[in-house]
Amino acid sequence: MDDPNAKTGVGAIMTFSFILILLTTLGLAIFITLMGAVVWMAGAKVGLVVGVCFCATAICNSYLYEKRPLAIHLINSGYNIVGCVIAGIILAVWH
Repeated sequence: MDDPNAKTGVGAIMTFSFILILLTTLGLAIFITLMGAVVWMAGAKVGLVVGVCFCATAICNSYLYEKRPLAIHLINSGYNIVGCVIAGIILAVWH
């Protein structure tokens, strides 16, 4: 925490993270449109499928090779699944 070099590049990391989340949400919006999800429950289901089948599996697959603890798999996958479900609900009712 006291290392001044630890803070270098944080702006670039946050910008790139925003772009990646934007791409995920764009893909989810396309998927919701193709599925015809126009009510919140349908958006939640599509978000859940995308979160589990794409986001969580990609994260866990990478973490397996990095030999990270199971708790980290669950925390980071859960965060992404919940995010996709919330985004799916918003996109479905916004459509």
